[in-house]
Amino acid sequence: MHRLLFTWDNPAGPRTLIFEAHKKTEFETDLRKDDIGNFLVDETNRVHWVSFLDGLQRVVLFTDDSILASGAHTIGEAEAIDTEIVLSMQGMGLSLVNDPEYVEIIYMSISSSGIIWEQCKIGARRYKKVETHKMMQLETAYQRYLDEESVSETPVSPIVQLEDKIEVNFKEMRQLKPSARLFRRTLEPGIWASLGLTAHSRRLHARLHRLQIDQQLPLPTFPVVLAPVPPPRSVASGDAGMKPFMEVSIVERIMEHTKVRQYKYYKLLIQEFHVKVDMGLINALMGMFPQRSLTEQEALDAFVVNLEHARQPLEMLAAQGAASDQKNFYDNLHLSPLKVHVSFSLGGATQLPTFVGTVLQSIGVTLTDMNDVVFKLGYYEKNYEFLSQKELMTQVQNHYTSQALKQLYVLVLGLDVIGNPYGLVIGLKKGVEDLFYEPFQGAIQGPGEFAEGLFIGVRSLVGHTVGGAAGAMSRITGAMGHGLAALSLDEDFQRRRRVQKNKPPANLQEGLARSGKGLVMGVVDGITGVFTKPIEGAREEGVKGFFEGLGKGAVGLVARPTAGVVDFASGSLDAVKRAADMSEDVKKCRAARYLPQDSGLRPYSRREAEGYKMLFDLEKGKYVSTDTYEAHVWVIPKKEVVLCTDKRLLYIERNTVFGGWQILWGFLWTQIPEVPTAVKQGVYVPSTKKKVLGMFPSSHHGKVIILHDQQQKKFLLAQCERLMAAATN
Repeated sequence: MHRLLFTWDNPAGPRTLIFEAHKKTEFETDLRKDDIGNFLVDETNRVHWVSFLDGLQRVVLFTDDSILASGAHTIGEAEAIDTEIVLSMQGMGLSLVNDPEYVEIIYMSISSSGIIWEQCKIGARRYKKVETHKMMQLETAYQRYLDEESVSETPVSPIVQLEDKIEVNFKEMRQLKPSARLFRRTLEPGIWASLGLTAHSRRLHARLHRLQIDQQLPLPTFPVVLAPVPPPRSVASGDAGMKPFMEVSIVERIMEHTKVRQYKYYKLLIQEFHVKVDMGLINALMGMFPQRSLTEQEALDAFVVNLEHARQPLEMLAAQGAASDQKNFYDNLHLSPLKVHVSFSLGGATQLPTFVGTVLQSIGVTLTDMNDVVFKLGYYEKNYEFLSQKELMTQVQNHYTSQALKQLYVLVLGLDVIGNPYGLVIGLKKGVEDLFYEPFQGAIQGPGEFAEGLFIGVRSLVGHTVGGAAGAMSRITGAMGHGLAALSLDEDFQRRRRVQKNKPPANLQEGLARSGKGLVMGVVDGITGVFTKPIEGAREEGVKGFFEGLGKGAVGLVARPTAGVVDFASGSLDAVKRAADMSEDVKKCRAARYLPQDSGLRPYSRREAEGYKMLFDLEKGKYVSTDTYEAHVWVIPKKEVVLCTDKRLLYIERNTVFGGWQILWGFLWTQIPEVPTAVKQGVYVPSTKKKVLGMFPSSHHGKVIILHDQQQKKFLLAQCERLMAAATN
């Protein structure tokens, strides 16, 4: 065995080794990467060569043993896995709470896909998602079949009859009647990771299905801060559901006698997502981590440490940096391109009481609010390079930052004040593209798919043209409304306006109705404010408050009706946009945590969070500052509910026209002479009050709450007795 050390004459030149074989045949190999080959040295003898890495040193081995060369090249790749560790979690959540302020700031959740049933025609390859009603039937019957099969000693028939004359064979996963179909049942966990170990390799494959961050502050401009953007419906891709939000795959070769890591394969994929931030969230997060100024002694100690570093020789610092920054070798490193939808607003910030704050709210909001600005950042890739951890992080950061800076023009073209023309043009392009592309893709698969592709293409074109134009005008008028509302100098008016803006309408009718109501109330509030604002100011601050209220009333007389007109146009156009593009807003995973002032932090209760949200939304937040939520009982699910606070008993219902909750009737606890009692229909609430809080007069002095569930009756009666006793003490 012979060994020869070699160094490059030109380290910056190409790392290529050229050697001559039989009959002066030249062979060339790139020594940056692992490779293998062979050549003839004479008529009969063949020599094999292999290039591999040994720490930081590249080794080229020449041998007549083909097995030795092949083993040195494929070490770790063809080995069987000795140990495999698999982690699977359906989901998890992380809540960030500011304890002193009794407020939850954000909630981060990782969730699974849920159980998905898909069906496919016999002989076809494209699976379609089963309708929700049929999916629930299939899952219920499938779980019943599995339970029977696990406990029965005799064979259980896999053929099951469902509603609508549907017959299914769960063993073969196919539908037999009324038409033959193949079924596929999938469940993607929220977090899945697999780690495989061999003698000379380490393999990691991990997936994160869905990541969502919700803003839990009251009255957020954007309820959802971060969430994946669902891919558009297409004939080519079908309705197979969302792909994992993040996926990483790593293959590492383990080399003995060295700390250098060689990554044969390193790939990270991140799906399209949106980021929506407002100043209220930024201020809340900054409040969680207040900056503490250094004491004089701490500053002196830090100065002494810096002085000691400055006295060290430069050679020593360079040697320490080189020794501590270990380099690794990456055969194939690929970080996926990023497509990010960015939205930002100065809204949500409450601590701007000064004149500067007023100017920022009136002018700055108009000029800086932007919605759905798209950044497209290209992929980052490196092949056959030594990189330290610090170098890698710096290069990745510079790569994506430089691309983002090159696309800063989309920020200007995406401002709401000019209607986001960039988004409008991109949308029109996408609509025309779908009109031609989707029918063509469908025609390849069959006549039914052609009709579906034509429908998708036409709907996309109409949605992006009509919806895009309406959305552009809605953004312009919405930005004007922001500025006019800020100029009214009325915080209560701005708060009520934010409440309406932050609750998207359920349909076109509700959107138009709410816009019309806002127009009327803007005129009414403007006129009444001339008389009410001076009185309110005098009651709070005396003569000074009277004149301040007089000024607010005079400004509001112009600003409020004008803002109402502008908001009417903005809301109507936004409702048309939502109806045209058939878009669905991403909803929060759960309501904000309820944190009573006297209880501190405690485990999350969905029931309490749901009840507190109803109290917060009731009559535009009229009772949230005076009452404390205690309990609630559903009378008609999602429609009518009995709400108990520390001061009153309320019977409320959801307003189907304008959205939100409204009071049908209610009593203070002091107006109920006796503890409510159970009757046949439900619970009877006596009262000394002769008129209800709502619009309709009462012919008797009590109310009957219709409840048939005995547990609900007992719970409501216990809460009434407890709260009445507390109110009288």
